[in-house]
Order: sequence, then C-alpha cells, then structure tokens
Amino acid sequence: ATLQISTMTMTVKFMVVVLLAAVCSAHPPNILSHIKPYNTVDHRHLGANVTLSLNITSFDHIGQYVGVTINRPAHSIGDWLGLYTKTDNVSATAPIKYQYGHSDPAYNTTGTATIAFRLINFRDDFVFCYFSGGVHHPVLLQCTEPLPNTIADKPTSPRVALTNQSDEMRVTWTSTATTNPVVHYGLSPTSLTQSVSATGYTYTEKDMCGSPATDIGWRAPGMFYTAILTRLPAGKRVYYQFGSKDTGAFSAINNFVSTPAPGTPVNMIAFGDLGQTMSDGSLQASDMAPSRNTTDGIKAELDDKTLLFHNGDISYARGYGAHWEEFHDQIEPIASSLPYMTAIGNHERDWPNSGSVIGDVDSGGECGVAYERRFPMPTTEWDAPWYAFDFGVIHLIVISTEHSFAEGSPQWTFVKDDLAKINRTATPWVIFGGHRPFYIDSPNDSVPSGDQPVATAQRVAFEDMLYNAQVDLIWGAHHHSYQRSCHIYKSMCQEGPGYQGPVVVDLGMAGASNSQTVHPKPAVWQSVDDSHHGYTRVTANATHLVQEYIRGDDRMVHDTVVLSK
Repeated sequence: ATLQISTMTMTVKFMVVVLLAAVCSAHPPNILSHIKPYNTVDHRHLGANVTLSLNITSFDHIGQYVGVTINRPAHSIGDWLGLYTKTDNVSATAPIKYQYGHSDPAYNTTGTATIAFRLINFRDDFVFCYFSGGVHHPVLLQCTEPLPNTIADKPTSPRVALTNQSDEMRVTWTSTATTNPVVHYGLSPTSLTQSVSATGYTYTEKDMCGSPATDIGWRAPGMFYTAILTRLPAGKRVYYQFGSKDTGAFSAINNFVSTPAPGTPVNMIAFGDLGQTMSDGSLQASDMAPSRNTTDGIKAELDDKTLLFHNGDISYARGYGAHWEEFHDQIEPIASSLPYMTAIGNHERDWPNSGSVIGDVDSGGECGVAYERRFPMPTTEWDAPWYAFDFGVIHLIVISTEHSFAEGSPQWTFVKDDLAKINRTATPWVIFGGHRPFYIDSPNDSVPSGDQPVATAQRVAFEDMLYNAQVDLIWGAHHHSYQRSCHIYKSMCQEGPGYQGPVVVDLGMAGASNSQTVHPKPAVWQSVDDSHHGYTRVTANATHLVQEYIRGDDRMVHDTVVLSK
C-alpha cells in the first residue's frame, strides 16, 4: 500500500462535534485537531519546487531521530511538515505529529530548514509530507519515499498491573499480530525459567463512539497482548521478557517487585492528569510540557517504589490515536517497573449517549474503549471501571466518577460491600480514589459537570459511608492543582481524639495546564498550589502514613501530611 489522497466532505455531524468540543472542554484542543485533512488539495502533480531529504536510510531503534531537510525557495509562513505512516491517507487522517518550516529560523530567510523528529515504533514505514497553505487548508507539495521500519515487529509499551490475586501480576504490551506471544520470567535476569502464553486483542474505529476517534484521529493501535504471571512470591523482584516465538522479536529484560505481604510497608507514587510532551518540539502549541518533569522525577526514584496510581486523565489523546502511542513511550520506564494502576477520567470516557453519566465530548469519541483496552485493570467487566485491592498496609478503592455512583447504583453497592469486608489489621490504611474531586477549591459551579456539583454529588452518595468506615484519605484530581484539606467531614474541619475524618488530597497537578482556584483559599484547605506541577510519594507502615507533594521543577518536597494510628 502507498500513501493516498482523496476528497472528503465535512458533514454537519462533524461540525457539531467540533463545536461541542470547543464549548465543553476545559482544555485547549488537541493540537492535531487544528489540521483539517479533508480540505487537503494535492499539488504534487504541478511539480512544485520543493525538495525533501532524510539523514537516515531506515528506522532501527525506538527514540531514533531523523533530520528532514527542506528546500523551498518560494517559502511561506504556513508551510509545515507532517509525519505519517506509509498506509495513511493524508486527506482523511491527521499526521502522527508535525512541525512548521519556520521552527528552523533559517527557513524564514533562505527557504531551507532541517527539522528533527523523534521516532517510535508505529509498526509501519514512515513518510514525511510537506504542505503549504497552513493547517486549515493544506496544499500537499511533496512527500518522501517511505522510510523503512526495520523493527516493525518489535514489541513495545509494556505496562504492569495488579490482578485480583496477590500472587499474580499482569503484563500487557503492544506489537504486530503474532500467533505465539509469550512472557518469560523468573527471580534472576539470567534465569527466566517460567513462561506463560499471552492473549491478544485490539479495537477498531467501529468500537469508538464519534469523531475524531472514528475518522481523522483514528490510527490502528496494533495488537495488545496480555499475560498473567502466577505463583509469585510476595515482595520479590521479578524479571521478565515478552515477545513472540514466531518472529523472534523480544523486549529487553524488565523487572518489577511483586505484591507485598499483608501488613508490609509501602512506598508508592500517586498523581492525576498527566498527559504528555514531545521532546522533539512537535505539537508545541499545546504541549503539556510539565509532564516530562513529572515522569523524569518519578523515573529518578523508581528503585525503592513498588506501586503507582494515576488518578484519571491519562494521555489526553482525546480521539487521536497517535497520542496514545507517544504517551506509552513516555511512561514506559515507569509502567514497565511498577504496577501502573489507573482510574478512568473524563478525557477517557465522556461522550453523549454512550453510558457516561456526564454527556460531554471530553473523550474525543473514545468513550473509554482505548483506555480500557490499553490499561486492563482488575475490574469485573468492560465499562465498569471500579475496583479495589490490598497492597501491603494499604487498601485502595478506585471508583469511576464518569459512571453513575448514586445510591443503589452498581458502583455505589460495590463501594459499600468492599468497605464492609476490609481487614483493618492487615491493611490499616484505607484510601478512596476517583478522578473528579470529592472536595475542591474551585470556582467552577457549572451544572452538571462543574467541579462543585460533581463534588457535592459524591459527598451525597459516599461521605457518610466513608466516614463511618473511617477512611483515611480521599484522592481526587481533574482540577489541575495540588490541594490538601484538613481532616474534613460535612465541609468542616474536624478536631479531637480518635478518628477525625479523612484528609482530601487532590492530585491533578501532574502535567496539564493549571486550573483556577479561589483566593484567598477556603479555611478547610491547608495547602493549595495552582501554579506548579508534580506528583506525590506515599510511604506507609502499620502506624504512620506520610504523603509528600514533590514539585517537578525542583524535585523538592513542598507539602507533607502525616497520619498516625
């Protein structure tokens, strides 16, 4: 197959979706949404005086940079270069990423530029196409010959997750289709003596709910393979390698620490609203640049961590599949080393008439499909993304704020039943987490999806239940700030001996642009930072739990809460 171009007509439905996205989303639009591929006009046959050349002859390792040199004497300010795969139709599909010619200052005066792209494995050959006319009315002037991908079969994007059994761990990865996917594992990197076959699955554009996920943002995700490693001894470092017996393509040897025994101290990471950034300068107009500081900071302290919780708003792909691939690449050193546990957020799930309790268009038409296939959690069924687990001294309950949690709903019943059976001797610390905040310092009162209405609804459903069960921490996110409350119940700080109510910590500060708070801050908030980004580390033993807020720009502790039994 070769790169194609065809004529498309923008439908009324597409116009409505784009308008709704602009109205309902609290974030800048995905930068790829600026490109209107259906307006593309092909002028290659006119012999435009444009030359493109590459400084490499093949793609042979992930993270490889390619320099694309452009020469166009009749250059203009709106000229841009897009990265595609060989099978893409440039009039129907947004590029993987793109940069403007003037990103090299020499282009403005000479018409010659060299633009660098960092490449990851999209399981196909690459093509670079050059356009004039800006991104709204692209005029295709030239494309390179395909750049061969010599590692198309190489498995990528490992992510580790807990299952419902304490002696197991799930390993999931992405690759081309194979008939013999397998994980080899053991307690030494030189002795991977155990093996387990993996199960493969994927999703298609027909599984999605709307545009752009079903059209211009669609990009084939490859095959996902998942395997459950069993009979793991508690709290031991496990080494593993995944790949295909058929192709002979295997990953490097990775490792994680298995689930600790009940009552064991825990050292973990927690945050929300991460997103991603492009290290090559692509997508610069709406990058979530602070996310790189966050992931770099976490990578620097992986050695003594054994768990991570990402509280919703995962990649911010919002219907553009290329962003999921780039996100997996950014978190790979982390997700391959720690159980990467997640909650679903509005930017993964929300879409009108799709089953989400809030009918906004925040998922870009993905309606939870891409998220759940890419991050299988220990849930009971698809589109019921709530679960709970024990991990050392911690019991974590994860809910979906995007599904009904009203009294009597399946999710509400799950939380009620789970709280009733927690062993507080084995897991003295109980944490309740969901993407949208339970309490929040925010001026957003809009109905129905504003911060305050959803927080109020959560408290109506759960506050008495959580207080009576003596839950210690409530984790929220969604609002892009770090916030920590006093011990709180019924919107008031609680004091006195014994249990005083939970402390609320909102974790939406990992990468997305900061949100507005109320100034001066309400009295229940002991710490609020709406100007920086970062993550939190949590250490807990049988008698003490400490949660520290680490800013990504300096990796220093900027807030600490200490709980004791």
